[in-house]
Amino acid sequence: MKKQIVIILMSLFCWQSSGFADTMYQIDSKKLQEQLDQPKSAFPIKKSIYQNQLPNAHQTLQDAPINASLTMGARFNDEYINRKIAEWALRQVNSSMPLITDPWVNQVVFNMTAKMNANVRSQGLLAVPIINDVTINAFAVPGGLIGLNTGTILSANQLDEVASVLAHEIAHLAQRHYEHSKDNKKKLIALQLGGLLAAIAASKSAGGDVALAAIAVSQTASAEVSASHSREHEREADRIGMQILTQSGYDASAMPRFFAHLYKQMTLYQSKDAYMPSFMQSHPFTAERLSEATSRANQYPKTNMVSQEVFAKEFDKLVWRIKYVTNQVGLGDLKIAAKNSTGAKLLLAASLADNGQVKEALYLFRQNQPIFDDNDPLVCITKAHLFTKDKQFDKAVETLQACQAIYPERRDLALHLADALIDAGKNEQAITHALAQVKANHSDVQAWTLLQNAYQNHAKTLTGQKASTATAYALQARSQIQLWQGQYTQALQSNAQASELVKQAQDVILQKTLQKDKTEILDARDFKP
Repeated sequence: MKKQIVIILMSLFCWQSSGFADTMYQIDSKKLQEQLDQPKSAFPIKKSIYQNQLPNAHQTLQDAPINASLTMGARFNDEYINRKIAEWALRQVNSSMPLITDPWVNQVVFNMTAKMNANVRSQGLLAVPIINDVTINAFAVPGGLIGLNTGTILSANQLDEVASVLAHEIAHLAQRHYEHSKDNKKKLIALQLGGLLAAIAASKSAGGDVALAAIAVSQTASAEVSASHSREHEREADRIGMQILTQSGYDASAMPRFFAHLYKQMTLYQSKDAYMPSFMQSHPFTAERLSEATSRANQYPKTNMVSQEVFAKEFDKLVWRIKYVTNQVGLGDLKIAAKNSTGAKLLLAASLADNGQVKEALYLFRQNQPIFDDNDPLVCITKAHLFTKDKQFDKAVETLQACQAIYPERRDLALHLADALIDAGKNEQAITHALAQVKANHSDVQAWTLLQNAYQNHAKTLTGQKASTATAYALQARSQIQLWQGQYTQALQSNAQASELVKQAQDVILQKTLQKDKTEILDARDFKP
């Protein structure tokens, strides 16, 4: 079995894209429309990526001017290569791993990560995917890709504890642990990608022992290769991570508190000679390290009561929302939990509507209106969802527009608004909102999906060249979806189909965009970290 596992992992490391013959495709309009016409269900969408941060200015170097210039150039080159690696890894995640697609959940975790990342890093985040996996795990890839399992969130007792795991991963990236020196840079980056690829291999396998063994084999080898690296760097990540936590308003003691919980599990696994969770293998624990972290955390001030209350409410909503979107709770569970939980109350209304009891859901929502904050994004999203289920599409749009006016920067509200506008038949407005999101983050598959839906619906209301142009834009969006899901051949096909339609419509601007997209797809296909 081990031989088979090694073959699986080696095949992933030696991944090669198949070639693609650059051909023009004959356009069958009827067939093409059938291909595009898919049941629209923007939430959930199979793959979800999260909003990007633009890179900030680099840190000032203190070397001599010429040396600083050379070092700066090297840093730029490193960051460019790291970003390419992160993009490659993101495409692997999108194509192979079960992702949480709920925009609100993604927004909460991304905001936490971005807030902490902004305090320490010169390079912005690419994405923060949340993997639907019950195991406790997190990973970071140089270039701004940080991943988190749902099991990590659901195993925590407070939002600060979730933040501590993210802060630890940010610290690894901030301290450039995966590129510490020229000699071991490639080794360490390969090591990190190896853990990611092992997880992907497990998700693709039949599960059970094969999946567990695939991860175990990879990460045991990783631990052996990087033992000296890990001991030093894990302590440093603990120290820097605590600084990040406190600077971001979280409780530093949350880190040793969560790690103590993991350490107890680790000793249990060891005593039973059982499989140890991925996070414990890739982030080695010792009693000494835990003691150091606890002692250091005691030196930091505690968060105030107001912050603790805010975090508690957010964590309550986050936990219940994850449980609901991953089908871990039903109506009965929510009815019981709703007695003491605002998050459960909101989900109870949503669940009733999803089960065809729309009138009951609306009544329940109105009944609890006094305890809901009308300016809370999740309240707005839930209310709009109920209106949509009741076919009151204009009210859903109005609800989300009012909330987005308060939080114009929030991706989750923008995506829900675009989706509501499509439901209301206001496709041109939906296009505007979806376009804003793909411009903010080119790798946002969810936004691209909404853009495709809006364009293809809009095309049905047009005739002649205008219809052809709208269909071409829908195909262009589809090619971007396929690109970021690692489907390079399909992406090139969609791009070729769009190019043929554009020639007929004589849209020069779109022609240039499609040519640029084609180059991007080919570069992504041929890139090998």
